[in-house]
Amino acid sequence: MKNKYLLILLSFVVFSCDKNWSYEGRNQPQSWGDLQEDYKFCKIGYNQSPIDITEEFKPNDLQFFYKKADVEKVADLRFAKFEFDSRDYLIRTKKKYYVRRFEFHHPSEHLINHEPSSLEMQIYHKSDDEQWLVLAIMLEVGAENKNFEQFLKVTKSGGQIDLNKFVNKQDLLFFYDGSQTTPPCREGVKWYVMKTPIKISKEQMNEIIKSTIFVKSNARPVQKFHPEKY
Repeated sequence: MKNKYLLILLSFVVFSCDKNWSYEGRNQPQSWGDLQEDYKFCKIGYNQSPIDITEEFKPNDLQFFYKKADVEKVADLRFAKFEFDSRDYLIRTKKKYYVRRFEFHHPSEHLINHEPSSLEMQIYHKSDDEQWLVLAIMLEVGAENKNFEQFLKVTKSGGQIDLNKFVNKQDLLFFYDGSQTTPPCREGVKWYVMKTPIKISKEQMNEIIKSTIFVKSNARPVQKFHPEKY
């Protein structure tokens, strides 16, 4: 009888682990769609993210209304997310999208002309009608960036941050309709990828990765892109 209960317990653990998606091993991105029914779009979705951007970047059509805000660090086994306690927002075609969180991915999830960046910061926004919009900013190694010291403090334990210091509102953008880059990979996400990377020092880059990413890589492979004319 004891062995029977042990077998049931082990079966439950294995079944639970199968649903615990990861970036490598048995439950790597190529297997996400098979882990459970809710993840099916990771396998059968048509407009999935990230993508390799080989098309033209265009002038910014967004309006930004950011200010200094409180941020809370929330970590899991894979990477940390930084949740906002504010009503900061941006406007796209007269609709407001409120800042909800930001996170980092190493290397970048999006490629530009087949090339990844060292790091990608994704700033997630959500409208009152539950539509997601993500602003993606690449980061590369260069000179020390004094403005980024604020980010370094926040990535350790949370705090206050002003996105105005990091978002280049005059930069060119690439827009497409995509998905979440982690399970359940739901579609209908508006993606804006900025063309020009932020330069930070090697030490700053390493500190961000160490403080926010707890696996070797947390970048989903690029997905097949189905461009549309907007």
